[in-house]
Amino acid sequence: MREAGFHDCFASMLRGGDTVTVAAFAGGTLTGFPVYRNSVVRSAIEVLGDNYPAVRAMSGEGNFAALAKAYWTAHPPRDGVMAHYGSGFADYIAAESPLGMPSILPDIARLDRAWSEAHLAPDSAILSPGALAGVEPERLADLTLRLHPSVRLPRSDRALHASWAAARFEGRMVKAGPESGETVLVWRPYQEVRHRALEPVEAALLDQLAAGVALGLAAERAGCGIESFIRLLKDGVFARD
Repeated sequence: MREAGFHDCFASMLRGGDTVTVAAFAGGTLTGFPVYRNSVVRSAIEVLGDNYPAVRAMSGEGNFAALAKAYWTAHPPRDGVMAHYGSGFADYIAAESPLGMPSILPDIARLDRAWSEAHLAPDSAILSPGALAGVEPERLADLTLRLHPSVRLPRSDRALHASWAAARFEGRMVKAGPESGETVLVWRPYQEVRHRALEPVEAALLDQLAAGVALGLAAERAGCGIESFIRLLKDGVFARD
């Protein structure tokens, strides 16, 4: 059997190959294989739990284990870096989550994923307020600013930041906020992932700047005042080119 075929067959059996196939592959004996398979499954569940701690906390250990196992069966890891695993978990939850699971779970998963992506993102120098101190006001409006590569802006139809943060970092349940929509800023300005809910004008401004719109026009379109921009600047949201 060619190496690629061997690996594909072996991976298929780990995901639930029938006894006959496993026995034939193993040369007629199943000794040790079920134990190995169980260890692989447990490891996948643990990895997803580490990558999605808020989802795990909200689901409960038993429900999360079943969901993680089903996801692993359908979408085994393709990358040796396990911190990358589960990129499609939120969409999978939205499509396959059993009845009784919290309806906000897919968006909670997207917040968990945003944290991981911010943590793993490339580093970049931060644009500080001092760097713009000498820029004349008329020139400031013409600046195009680049978001720091770690910036993630997950959105939801409900205010979920407080619920997500409590579940992820404290393992406690906090009721989700109203159905008013919310954008959360998740980023890593100084080697530590940070997160906060954005004001609507802040989110609108970042959307415009991310699209390459100059600062003055972006602020006008977002209905954003200088105070909101200064707050984002102090937060270290922008990269220094």
